[in-house]
Amino acid sequence: MSEVRILRRVSVLATVAAFVATLVPTATRAQDSSSLDVQLTSVDRAAARQATNRTHHATSRYLPKSATTSRTLLSSGHRTAAAHSGAPSRADQSVPAPPPRYPADVTYQGGQVVEMAESHAVYLLPNGHCDVSQCWGNPEGFLRDFGRSEFSHVLDQYVGRTDNNRYTVGQHAKISFTPSSTPLTDNDIVSFVHAVASRTGGTGYNHIYHVFLPQGTDECFDNTFTVCYSPDNNATFFFCAYHGSADFSDIGHVLYSVEPYQNVFGCSDPPGTPNGQLVDSTNDVLSHELSETISDPDGDAWWNATPSVTGLQGEEIGDECVFIVPPAFGDPSVFTIGRHLYAVQLEYSNSVHGCAGTP
Repeated sequence: MSEVRILRRVSVLATVAAFVATLVPTATRAQDSSSLDVQLTSVDRAAARQATNRTHHATSRYLPKSATTSRTLLSSGHRTAAAHSGAPSRADQSVPAPPPRYPADVTYQGGQVVEMAESHAVYLLPNGHCDVSQCWGNPEGFLRDFGRSEFSHVLDQYVGRTDNNRYTVGQHAKISFTPSSTPLTDNDIVSFVHAVASRTGGTGYNHIYHVFLPQGTDECFDNTFTVCYSPDNNATFFFCAYHGSADFSDIGHVLYSVEPYQNVFGCSDPPGTPNGQLVDSTNDVLSHELSETISDPDGDAWWNATPSVTGLQGEEIGDECVFIVPPAFGDPSVFTIGRHLYAVQLEYSNSVHGCAGTP
């Protein structure tokens, strides 16, 4: 066989191989490229210790409203000044005052909102092991459905945009950690967030990191271990999840949320939801924290400024629509979001002066 014929044959084979490669399902290739295995380093821990302008706002564990922990304990970084006069351009500030039984409209405080963003799931794996579907369900599937749903448009009034598909899903990360008898703290969470964000390059108001904790992992705001997600210790068990923000000196501003294991008494949805308690409880709190991150990422955008005698002051759009059924279950609504049926809470809408699943 001549050298010319050999070269032609090699060229044909290369062309065929390239064509076959295009037949590999795009979703498979995207899934492979979207997954990161991240190792926490001393640089990440140091960055967390030095982070500034840190805020957080938590979802209280499910107790009757009269028995919930005060918003002051569960939040940091909220302004106490009067409402700012300059809301986003499309936010309706001219609606009539709500009836007395609905004293719940949130007010714009002047801060940044999230007009569009990629969400990144960060899965903490105890000793490297925790199958996502078994430990949390399918949070990224929910995030995708949320982003292309009418439900996401409840947020239009708060961010000043109405276009579709503003909230998408980016890379996810898996981080192995060694479980300890001592709860994780927000410093640990911020370390994990730095580890992922510094590798993806996604910071600022167009990226949100959702950190998922496995079953049996407690987490507290700080090393006093007094305000915690701790279903094994009722004395310190105050919250189910929270969202926060921080400024790092090297990579800038980062938004994140923390979703501990939700299928526990005091945080879970009741039995009988469409996807089961584990999946719907996880998605319920994820929806809450995502919506509040979008409408109030730094604690200075949209929240309730009604005098504290109403019990609503400081509550964000998710807080006002957390309803509880005895003995201590969340009381979600069941409706289609994107392409699937979910059981998640509604979000507060100033436009209708109530909790809504559509704009």
